[in-house]
Amino acid sequence: MSSNRRHSDAYSFESMGLELGDILSRPDVPVDVKERVRALEASVGRLQATLDDTLESVRELSEAVQQKERRQHKLEQQLIYNRKTGLPNHVVMDKDILSILDEAERCPTRKTVAAVILSLDDRYDTIKQTTETGVREWMLYRTAERLKELAPANARLYHTRENEFVIVAINAGEPQEIAHLARRIVEEVSRPMKFPDYSLSVGCHCGVSQYPEQARTKRMLLRNADIALTEAIRRKRPVIVYDWKMGHDVIEKMELQNSIIRALEEQALSEIERQFELYLQPLIEIDSIHEGTVDYHTVGAEALIRWKHPQRGMVAPSRFIPLAEETGLIVPIGYWALFSATSELETWIGTPLEQLYVTVNLSPRQFKDEHLISNIARVLKRHRIDPSRLRLEVTENSVMDDPDDSIRKIRAIYEMGIQISIDDFGTGYSSLNYLKRFPISTIKLDKSFIEDVLINKNTQGIVRAILSMADSMGMNVVAEGIETFEQARYLYAEGCTCIQGYYFQQPMTIEAFRDTAISDARVENL
Repeated sequence: MSSNRRHSDAYSFESMGLELGDILSRPDVPVDVKERVRALEASVGRLQATLDDTLESVRELSEAVQQKERRQHKLEQQLIYNRKTGLPNHVVMDKDILSILDEAERCPTRKTVAAVILSLDDRYDTIKQTTETGVREWMLYRTAERLKELAPANARLYHTRENEFVIVAINAGEPQEIAHLARRIVEEVSRPMKFPDYSLSVGCHCGVSQYPEQARTKRMLLRNADIALTEAIRRKRPVIVYDWKMGHDVIEKMELQNSIIRALEEQALSEIERQFELYLQPLIEIDSIHEGTVDYHTVGAEALIRWKHPQRGMVAPSRFIPLAEETGLIVPIGYWALFSATSELETWIGTPLEQLYVTVNLSPRQFKDEHLISNIARVLKRHRIDPSRLRLEVTENSVMDDPDDSIRKIRAIYEMGIQISIDDFGTGYSSLNYLKRFPISTIKLDKSFIEDVLINKNTQGIVRAILSMADSMGMNVVAEGIETFEQARYLYAEGCTCIQGYYFQQPMTIEAFRDTAISDARVENL
């Protein structure tokens, strides 16, 4: 066996000029050599298959890695760049501002940094709802291009939200220069954009803040610019530069808002030391006017909310009511007023006050509340008062905001036996076609008509027209804001006898109202 192995090892296939596959067909090749060749051939085949599989796996792995890198790169680009405009977004902006302010802080010479936040106005939302997506995206792209053209050389531009852009300018000048740049931006962005079949335009507002005069940190710089932008939108101004008073007002609003929440919470826990209180302003009916005196009697009262802040004292309604309306807190406050008024009405049962009615205001937000009707029904059920003693007052504009929904709600309230008054009548844009469909008992003549009714013939004509219309439609009229004898005498002569105003009675506590409301009264023109 060993001799055969040595004999086999002595063969050199290469020296014979043979291919490996030819060996198996030659008769002169020993059998054991052929067997070794077959084994070697099988082994080579297996190695080649393994190598092929390995190479395929390597190719697949390489492709997977490349795809992952491409996806990662695309994701990174999406995270830091806006897809519609190609501009860097807030992620990049935050990092940039930090480094810019850090450099400015370390700079030995004075260095300013200005932030301009630009927000497209309501027209953009309208275009968004009424045009194709491509049109909206093209508008954003063209807006970005215009901003690039106007931005100073040392400024950086970011697209932070869909309808919001931010310009961060380094050493761009004094605040008035930045404001001038912002006004140019507003003018340029507002220019119409031409499309094949039409042209579209959007307006915008800008808020401006500057380091180091108005901010020392990134958070303050952006926050103050955002406050200025909010003021620009609220005042309908193209550009507003931040000042410290704005910051004070915002902080005060936040404190008042938090105080309202705490007041409601405390009141829910304890009725003894409640902060909110209901005042009543008498509604009077004039009996006669002669020789400079007015004889009248009280027919009802309007419920008014007063707030005694633990630290600030009495907060004017003009200060906290708009804030409560803006934040939505007016809804729970309004329901508290409704509950308190009906609770007071219940105490009048069986007394001389039982013949009087109380009017409660429904704020625009409260009137839109989906639980309004069920909450009113719940209050009536709890206090079991005569519904005709309760009147609910809504503003003309809140009624006309959604006429069909308003008709449904007002009819539901009317069917409960409650009368409806329209407040601020004549100041809105109500349609008489809708008005005649409302089961309204009373309209309140806005005090803006009373202020110049004695000297303005146009106002006098409007007042006469409203009184005539109300009479023909079977409605009562209450004139509010009466402050002089002459105003009362004029309205009485025109047929308006139901009056409300400081000339007769100011808002008073419930206890004071109980003491004065049941007696007839006389006021003299001094």
